[in-house]
Amino acid sequence: MKALHLVVLGAGPAGYAAALYAADRGMEVTLVGSGDLGGTCLWRGCIPTKTLVATCELLHRLDSAATMGIALEGKPRGDWARLSSRMSDVIALNVKGIDALLQGRGVNSLPDRGFLVGDRRIRVGDKTVKGDFLLLATGAAPIRPPGFPFDHQRVVTSDEALKWAHLPASLLIAGGGVIACELAFIFRTLGVEVTVVEMEDRPIPLEDADSSALITREMKKRKIRFLGSTRIEALDVMDEGVTCRVGNGSTLTAERVLVAFGRRPQAADLGLEGLGVTLGRNGSVPVNAFLQTSLPGVYAAGDVTGQIQLAHAAAVQARRAVDHMLGRPVTPLDPAMIPRVIFTDPEVASVGLTEAQARERHKVRVGTFHFRSLGKAHALNALVGFVKVIADKRDGRLLGVHIVGAHASELIHEAVVLIQLGADVRALTDAIHAHPTLSEATYEAAEDALGHSIHKPPATPEEKFHEHVG
Repeated sequence: MKALHLVVLGAGPAGYAAALYAADRGMEVTLVGSGDLGGTCLWRGCIPTKTLVATCELLHRLDSAATMGIALEGKPRGDWARLSSRMSDVIALNVKGIDALLQGRGVNSLPDRGFLVGDRRIRVGDKTVKGDFLLLATGAAPIRPPGFPFDHQRVVTSDEALKWAHLPASLLIAGGGVIACELAFIFRTLGVEVTVVEMEDRPIPLEDADSSALITREMKKRKIRFLGSTRIEALDVMDEGVTCRVGNGSTLTAERVLVAFGRRPQAADLGLEGLGVTLGRNGSVPVNAFLQTSLPGVYAAGDVTGQIQLAHAAAVQARRAVDHMLGRPVTPLDPAMIPRVIFTDPEVASVGLTEAQARERHKVRVGTFHFRSLGKAHALNALVGFVKVIADKRDGRLLGVHIVGAHASELIHEAVVLIQLGADVRALTDAIHAHPTLSEATYEAAEDALGHSIHKPPATPEEKFHEHVG
């Protein structure tokens, strides 16, 4: 029996994951767009920025070298030229690794971009490829507001900022979401004066309010200027820099401006509308719970669907789309089960509902525990941070967990597994957590949600602690 042929359009986290997964399950696979293997995540997003984050974390920790018992002569500083070279090396190594995986599974890679020309047919260069199934995984691109004078140097998006030959003395970041805040901490640590302008009243506004509040305080401590509830009206490029006019009538100036208003799905040039597909309001490809488009045999996954713009979510969607093609049982993806990680300093990680969302739907118990009450946090000199655990008051089911602090991106996964299983908060308190570790904060926060954290100190007047719903 001839193998089913899957044609994947796009080679980012959704595209190459689908290609590998499908090949492992006996499908013939053609990957179109492999010239950008790894996509935005590998070339312009997750991997290069986390390479910078690793350097910035080291620089920040070296600021307290004397406290940690290390004698240094002079203040360490980032070297942008060397950092740029290291980013390139890390990217190249990852591209090589993915390419080897694809070749090892016999995936046919076509580097050119493609577009639909008919029933499950893709035009690539001067050839047409037809599959039994198509998967659209063309990702998203930075939003470029009309009227902003983008020039790849003075006014840029995150795609261009990492390609700068040298860093500016001052930078205005338009937007206060994930990308904006990560880059704000990176560039500030590297010595750039940073101002963040955000329309909402707090940074990372989609995260829990307490997480935002801590990041706001850390921005202030790091001398990152945050202007909330502020709208940018216009940008004007001058000889000496960029002038930014904001809604309250004032003017800000900086050497450069980085626009980080989010990302828009890249579906406009795929030929879908010519085949009768109406794109979503944000330019996305509409799909059902099983990632099917309105075209028979054509699926979409990742950022192009306009749903959850996270690399790991894209890969999960891709695998589920392939399973559905093969007639395997597929459970629709629940966004609440997907962890969210923000690589600010400190890190922010969460899964499930925020406290505000939980209170809208449930009677809740909320427990918190601060890192500064952990022996391991003192040993690491990593005192900033907390864990918040949110549970349903009636049945104890975990609804959300929020962690801000050192290694939050790693600590969150205990909660991911338990929320996925629909576990009771007592699953956290019944599990023995090794001492001394940072993970003890999760245990203690769960204990606090149940009203008996023995290591939680009494509240001080300056601290905001949640009153349990009695």
